[in-house]
Amino acid sequence: MSNFDVLFIGSGQGAWNAAMPLTMAGQKVAIVERNKIAGVCTNYGCNPKIILDGPIKVMEDAQAYHGIGMTSEMKINWSELMAHKNKVLDALPVMLEENFKKAGIEVIKGEASFVNEKTVSVNGQQYTADKIVIASGQRPTPLDIPGKEYLKTSNEFLYLEDLPDHIVFVGAGYVSMELASIAVKVGATVHVIQSSDHILNEFHQPYAQKLLKKMQQDGIQFHFSEKLSKVEQQGEQLQITTENGLTLTTQLVINATGRVPNVENLNLEAAGVEYNSKGIVVDEYLQTTQKGIYASGDILDKKQPRLTPTAVFEAKYLAASFLGAQTQGIEYPPIATIAFTVPRIAQIGITVEEAESTGLTVKPIDLGKQWDFAGRNETEAHLTLIYDQEQKLVGASAYSQEALEIINSLTPVITLGLTSKDVDKLIYAFPSFETMIPRYMQEAK
Repeated sequence: MSNFDVLFIGSGQGAWNAAMPLTMAGQKVAIVERNKIAGVCTNYGCNPKIILDGPIKVMEDAQAYHGIGMTSEMKINWSELMAHKNKVLDALPVMLEENFKKAGIEVIKGEASFVNEKTVSVNGQQYTADKIVIASGQRPTPLDIPGKEYLKTSNEFLYLEDLPDHIVFVGAGYVSMELASIAVKVGATVHVIQSSDHILNEFHQPYAQKLLKKMQQDGIQFHFSEKLSKVEQQGEQLQITTENGLTLTTQLVINATGRVPNVENLNLEAAGVEYNSKGIVVDEYLQTTQKGIYASGDILDKKQPRLTPTAVFEAKYLAASFLGAQTQGIEYPPIATIAFTVPRIAQIGITVEEAESTGLTVKPIDLGKQWDFAGRNETEAHLTLIYDQEQKLVGASAYSQEALEIINSLTPVITLGLTSKDVDKLIYAFPSFETMIPRYMQEAK
């Protein structure tokens, strides 16, 4: 007889959003966690980043009014901000673990390793389950270079008690760009080393280029087509060297070159689970190559964005599937994504590049000329909408301090396939971006 009906490896969003409804439905459930309860988002990702980013956005919004009504300068006390972040977030893993246990979930601390397709070993003890869900997530990609021991990652940055005066970020993806945006606004000298000639591959490149210029204006120095080759300690400083011979002396080097799946210690071969450099291979039911073993969250080899809401969606799908309420394969809706830079870039659905290659209607909108954006002096704000042959909205990209609200307001329109008549039935509080949607949809005809 199995110890559990379902056992989850990992305790992040891709696990507990399935574990909770399953245990409430009477299933015997366990969660195995080797690190902090609640995973990356709660401890080393979204939550700490959002708290640290909060005053950065306030500062940027206020700076837009300099010369048109505001005169005082804002400054950020990093130590106080970090202490506030820790006070808010340190309690979450403890609270969630208590909630798991109260719900009846058994929490097992330690590293899980498969013994066979039904059994995992943790701290020398074996546990069996009818179904096993791998939700072990990803971690920062290690760089195998001389001096790699001096490299830090976003995990350490998000817990810095004091912010160094000089920081080098390696990579120009959304993690690096978000943290660099925070660091420079706090007052650090920031350099970015990037192996390619652009930033933010995943986003609309004209907007990425606008953001690049803004970040350079803020003082961030970019070094393109440079690949880090070594890091050396020089007294209390670090010297980085690239393959092209560029050298920089700094106090902190953040490796933000990407993320890799946490698969090495799972002994997946013993369970017959296929995986690759992108993650674990699953079918449309999120089942791996071994019957009874599933996966969810960032550990998946998938084309969908690896985001917290995606992991939550997958976890809820698995719970419904295990309880018999869902018999169809998973169908992902359009997934909104955002870079919390200054300004933000956000998008959902079909991208501009995809639309241009397939002949769909691309409608650029200069938001900076709209009265409300111009009123708060956000003159560079921009939006691009994508329409299909039936003039339904199927994609959008936004560049704005308010990009989060813009894309979120368009998400139900795109996801539910709303027509202009449908949107006309909705009355939103004014002024808000939602009140402009009917006009944009009419103009697309």
